[in-house]
Amino acid sequence: MNIASRASWTKLAAGVAVLALLEGCSTTSSTATSDQDRRRAALLSVAMECAERQKASLRIDGVDDDGRVRVTILPGSQPDVPAFTACYKQKAPVIMAAAERAASPAQIVESGTRRTSVAIQIIQNRFLVPVVLNGTHRATFLLDTGANITVVTPQLSRRAGIEMPAGAGASRSKARMASGQEVEVALVRLKSIMVGSARIDNLQVAVYEIGVLDSTAMPPLAIDGFLGADFLGRFTMTVDPQAGTLMLQLGDGPVK
Repeated sequence: MNIASRASWTKLAAGVAVLALLEGCSTTSSTATSDQDRRRAALLSVAMECAERQKASLRIDGVDDDGRVRVTILPGSQPDVPAFTACYKQKAPVIMAAAERAASPAQIVESGTRRTSVAIQIIQNRFLVPVVLNGTHRATFLLDTGANITVVTPQLSRRAGIEMPAGAGASRSKARMASGQEVEVALVRLKSIMVGSARIDNLQVAVYEIGVLDSTAMPPLAIDGFLGADFLGRFTMTVDPQAGTLMLQLGDGPVK
C-alpha cells in the first residue's frame, strides 16, 4: 500500500489464493449501493482506528467508491506511515470479511433443518458440484477450497442474465491462477447461489474464462465455474467420496 505526500489513495491489497480482497464496488442497484456504503464505513472506521492507535499524524479524509482510503499526511508525520500502513493492512481484511458476511448471510432454506446434502460427480479426484444461480440456472462447478472467491464463466454469466457493468461502473481485480499467472477479472454480484438447500444471496463472484478443465478426458471435461471458500467456508463441509455426496451444515466450524 503506497502513501504519497498529500491526499493520496491507499489501495487495499490483501490478495489471497485467487483474488485480492477488494478492488471495487458496483453501484448498479440500491442493494449494491447499500453494500458499498457499509464497506466504505467499515474501511473508514479501520483507517481512523489505526491512525489513533499508532498516534499517527495523519488525516483520514474519506473512502472512495472503489474502496480506496484518502489520507493526508501532515507535516512531520512521514515516520508514522509504515506503522499506520501495517495496522490497516492487518485489520481491513477482517473487517471487510465481517461486512461481507453481514450483507450476504448463509442459510439453509429447507424448513426445519440446518444441513443439506447433494450428489456430486468425482472425476479424476475432482469433485464436481451441482449449483443453481439466481434461482433458476443450473450449472456444474469444481469444488475448490483453495480459491477464496467463487468464479463463473462468461458463458454462464450470460445464460444467467448476470449484469456486467461496463466502463467506470465496472468492478475489476487481479486474480492469481493455479499456474501462478495473474489475470484481470470482472467482479459481479449474484442474486443467489445454491448448493442443495444451502444458499447465499448477494454474493460477489469473479467472471473469468476457465476453458476445458481436462482435455485428455473423454469427453473433455468442462465446467461452468469454481465453487470457492467464500461460499464453502460459510458452512461446515463434509465430502464422502464413497457415497458421492457433499454435505453442508450451518455453523461456525472450519471447512473440513
